[in-house]
Amino acid sequence: MKKNKRFFWRSGTLQLFASIIIPLTFLLMAVAVGSVALHQRAMRAQLSEEAWKTATNPALELTLVAPLVLIPPLLFAVAALWFGAKQIIQPLQRLESKAAALAWGDFETIKESVGGIPEVQHLQIELTEMSRKVQAAQEGLRDYIGAITYAQEEERNRLARELHDDTIQAVIALKQRMQLAQKSVKTHSGKEALNELETLAEETIENLRRLTRALRPIYLEDLGLVTALEMLARETSQSNQLEISFRKVGQERRLSHEVELALYRIAQEALSNVVHHAKAKQVKLHIQFGTEQITLEVSDDGVGFDVPKRPTDFAPSGHFGLLGIHERADLIGAWLEVESAPGKGTRLKVYAETGRSIRM
Repeated sequence: MKKNKRFFWRSGTLQLFASIIIPLTFLLMAVAVGSVALHQRAMRAQLSEEAWKTATNPALELTLVAPLVLIPPLLFAVAALWFGAKQIIQPLQRLESKAAALAWGDFETIKESVGGIPEVQHLQIELTEMSRKVQAAQEGLRDYIGAITYAQEEERNRLARELHDDTIQAVIALKQRMQLAQKSVKTHSGKEALNELETLAEETIENLRRLTRALRPIYLEDLGLVTALEMLARETSQSNQLEISFRKVGQERRLSHEVELALYRIAQEALSNVVHHAKAKQVKLHIQFGTEQITLEVSDDGVGFDVPKRPTDFAPSGHFGLLGIHERADLIGAWLEVESAPGKGTRLKVYAETGRSIRM
């Protein structure tokens, strides 16, 4: 208990009270008493003896002094409010905004001093130390997620190869057999049935090829990120009767394979969320190349939603797509920004540095 009292004294609250409020209170009391004395002196010179006795009645003098007595508490309350706002409330508000940024993975902002009384500064020091431990834990988790992502991409490539080399080739062979069988069939109904089967085989081949491109974006490997995103927008628009506009700003340049793949998967997941949840009519897919930063943006005019305050709320809120996007962005050191509200549509932005690579 003694230690807490000494700490409270060092906090500056009692120091302010002792150095400013108490002297100011005594000064105002002296002014009040002096004013009363001068008032009595002036009245004594102007009034008769009988009137003077009436004017100097203790009850009347008390009503004269009583309002003056309220001045020191009022000044003390004003000073206390000013001190609380300046040294406690404002620093806590700044600390709250930095803690919100910390929840989104900004570990540097929390290190900037917010000022205030020592208790607030001590709280910031504790949060800074906590953020250091969280950052160290996230480094290990990021390596683990990177390894999972790498294994996931390898499995997708394997499935794409098997679909292309085995399944699609088998369906193509089946289609050719149907074409040969049509020459030997004499009846009209038999030829019509084979035509239907051939059409079904063609649709199956096209669906399998689209699935293969989704598993392994060959345009990304051969032609780069811009062409791959443009083809993604076109295919998604055609298969879902959705108007998707694609736009590139800035001078296109190739990035590391990891960064390009992560940005492509983010756009792919964002468009998938729009198709399945947004009920949108128009979607915009934009990519902007800056000197040191690339911005990927996906926006729609759909139903929108309430954005969770922190990434840790994505999974409990059922936003698993956003969670995957956040993890991919985090792997390449990118910054994710989500803006949405019910009935207002959604805008998703990813800011990535050109020189960053994924952790494997």
